[in-house]
Amino acid sequence: PRWTRLAGRHDGSTCTATPASRRGESWGIRAIVPPVDLSVAERFNLVRWAPVGRGGLVESLFFKFHLPEEGAAFWARYTLRRPAPGRGDPAGCLWAVFSERGAGAAAGCDPYPAREVAAGRDRFYLRIGPGELAMGRATGRVSTPAGPIEWALTFETGTPSLVHFPSEVLYRVPFPRNKIASPHLVTRFHGSVTVGGRTVTVSGAPGMQGHNWGPSVSPHWVWAHATGFEGEPDAVFEAVSSRLAVGPVFSPPLTILALRARGRLVLLNRPDLWVRNRSDLRGLRWEVGGASGGVRVTAEVVARPEDAVGLDYVSSDGERVRCVNSNLARARVVVTGLPGGRLELSSPLGATLEAGGLAAPREVPVLATG
Repeated sequence: PRWTRLAGRHDGSTCTATPASRRGESWGIRAIVPPVDLSVAERFNLVRWAPVGRGGLVESLFFKFHLPEEGAAFWARYTLRRPAPGRGDPAGCLWAVFSERGAGAAAGCDPYPAREVAAGRDRFYLRIGPGELAMGRATGRVSTPAGPIEWALTFETGTPSLVHFPSEVLYRVPFPRNKIASPHLVTRFHGSVTVGGRTVTVSGAPGMQGHNWGPSVSPHWVWAHATGFEGEPDAVFEAVSSRLAVGPVFSPPLTILALRARGRLVLLNRPDLWVRNRSDLRGLRWEVGGASGGVRVTAEVVARPEDAVGLDYVSSDGERVRCVNSNLARARVVVTGLPGGRLELSSPLGATLEAGGLAAPREVPVLATG
């Protein structure tokens, strides 16, 4: 994995998705042979989904940002599903959640058939119904009980990327089953979000843009991302942990951590560290940490149940997998072993905490399914 200053592109050739049998496909995932001129961010954003192929596939391209002065946050997700044989029809979904501290959340998911999905073949572009996502640009509209959520946004490219696995080979082979990357680990958003007729202006809001895919929704995961650290506006933290199903039992947590602060990178992602890194989730409080080369990172990410939303993701086998997400979480990160001594970071309202599958708390109400 690498942290790279990227010169992102904003354009993308578009096409309706071509059956995978005409392009080449491995393990049910579209074979990608990107042009050599793509940035790291665009390469890891290329859509893997095709409506026809071997086996099931689920894919998610998403972004989120925080509005700390308003005590609010916005999260949008563009998802693609190719069901396993006999489990339904291929489709795309648009998701949106607008959260405000003390006012709850507006959330919704609108499904669209495969004929209303288009993707770039060798550039990053995705359209699902009225929503579009490309390098530096995002639009969409989702229905919710509180009224529609609409967004017209740009986001800054040329920002750091995070490729989580230590070798790109791991993105092409069956293990790990679910792949994750943060093409824009940290960026800033501009534009507007309208919720139930009220328009919120977005100007330089800190956030990120991510991508994950696999043959089915993971049965167990925890993910956190934080910006907005007091006194360290350029710092960013991300961690992900998953337990793999091995027959009827689950593996120990496999955990990856990344921290960028004061111009330095701490990346704990070697395969031996996946098991050695610590992950302890209790409700909506996640303690995670690890050490390597004399540097130790510990973090605590906490969300209040009233600031979280329940979402049910439909997997490739048709089963629902619970996800509990809060974009109004707080984070505290401590680093020791770096030049300059101990570093403590605090983000009171700039973190996201997400727990899914068997890790998801069941007491949080479900607001959307898709």
